[in-house]
Parts: sequence; C-alpha cells; structure tokens
Amino acid sequence: MRRAYMALVAGVICFSFSSILIRYSDAPAPAIAAYRMLLASLIIAPFALIRSRKEIASLQRRDLLFLLAAGCVLALHFLFFVSAVKMTSVASATILINAHPIIVVILAFATLHEGSKYTTAGAVVGVLGICAISIADMGSNNLLGDVLAIMGAGMEAVYIILTRFMRRRIGIFAFVLVVNSVCALTLIGICIGGGVPLWPYSERELLIFLGMALVPAVLGYTLYNYSLKWIIAPRVSVIQLGEALLASIMAAVLFVEFPSALIFVGGGLVLLGIYLAVKNGRAQRT
Repeated sequence: MRRAYMALVAGVICFSFSSILIRYSDAPAPAIAAYRMLLASLIIAPFALIRSRKEIASLQRRDLLFLLAAGCVLALHFLFFVSAVKMTSVASATILINAHPIIVVILAFATLHEGSKYTTAGAVVGVLGICAISIADMGSNNLLGDVLAIMGAGMEAVYIILTRFMRRRIGIFAFVLVVNSVCALTLIGICIGGGVPLWPYSERELLIFLGMALVPAVLGYTLYNYSLKWIIAPRVSVIQLGEALLASIMAAVLFVEFPSALIFVGGGLVLLGIYLAVKNGRAQRT
C-alpha cells in the first residue's frame, strides 16, 4: 500500500507540469492533446507489448468495450483541459479540472460501493478549497475556459471510476497501452474532423509535445493507473487535488500569475482534504 501512495504522489507531481507545458505551446488545443497521447502511446508500446502481449491478445470483448469507453472519455478530458488552459489562467484551469472528487465519491459509492466518512469529508473540504481558489482568480477567468475545465472534471470522474473497475481485471501495461491508443486515435479523429492541422510544427513545439508525452502522460498516468489498483477511487481523486496547488505555484513563478491571500486559504483546505482522505487507510469499503 505504501508503494501505491508513493506512486500516486509522484504521478501528481508529473501532472503538475502538464498545464505549464500547454501554456508554453502555440499549437491549437486539439493538436496538443493528440500529439501528447500519440507520442505517449508510441513510448509505452514496446514495454507493454513485451510485458503484456499475451494479455492484450486475450482480452475479451466486454473488456475491450470498457477500454474503448475509457479511452474516449480520456480523450474528451484532455481536449477540455488543454482548451481550458488556453482560455483561462493555469490556476483556474487546474483547480476547476480537479473539481471531480465529489462526483467520484458519488459514482464510487453507487457503482463500486467504496468510500468512508473520511474520503467523503476529504472530498468536501478539498472542493471547498478549490472553490476558494477559484473565487480568488475569478476576475481574470474566461467563462468558456472555466466551463470547459468543469466539463473536463466530469470526464475525469467517469474515467477514474472506469479505471478503478478495469484495473481489478487488467494489468497496468495492457490497460495503459489500449486506453492511450484509443485516446490518441479519438483525438486525431477530432483534429481531422475539425480541420485542425496535425503538421507541420516547429522543433520547439515537437519538443513540448514530447515533454507532455513523457512526463504527465507516460510517467504521470502510468503511476496514477498503478495506484488505482490498490487505493480506492475517492481517495485517489482527492489526493490528485495536489496538482492544482503545485501548478498554481509554478504558474506564479513562470507566468507571474500571483495568487491572492484567498488562494492560500484554499490551498490549506486542499491539503486538509488530502489529509482527511488518506487518514483512515483501512476504511476501504462501506
């Protein structure tokens, strides 16, 4: 269990670089999301095929349908998130995209019968912190960007539940390769259908795409998906709130997006929510 928590914390740190790299890119949002997941799939493919080739080949139709659904949901999550970062501040985008714990708590209780009073309290307190930070940044928000971030949070909640369900049945490499590949193909289809150019891009842009593929996508989501096998979905969701806090700090340093005093209050509530979520590690199910 300790290894699972260490993996999740490392994954959250990797996620925190996502919005920063998106902000540095000049490419359209759908293209950024498509390249991120395409490169991530290509990077993970050799390891997955070596480790899990037989498992992938023996996947049942029911499992494939769930993986297809997870990949499509993940594609929408990334599309909404990248678009939100382009349209509003890094703090607002990461804060609102991480407003999914309450949705996850409800879905996890309804579908997986998971949760405890601590995970529920942690989710509530963490979301209160997110609201406080969001209010602090409200003056500079773009309404459409905020709406897209919230929509991305909804997709994230559904993805967490699907992942938690499937990771009980499917190994990490098989899961990541199939879901990432479906996600990449879905995003490429969105680009083609929407007339978003997939080529050419400068060397600088390609390096940014590669950075997003390596750090948040490959390392972050692999560690994240690994943790979901051992840690209940609501707890994973609340711990992931740390991404918003770390990304906001980096944005303040790199983009001079300085937070107000209310953002520190919100950050404290986020940390308290994380503490409550992990306090009772034995309360795995209700």
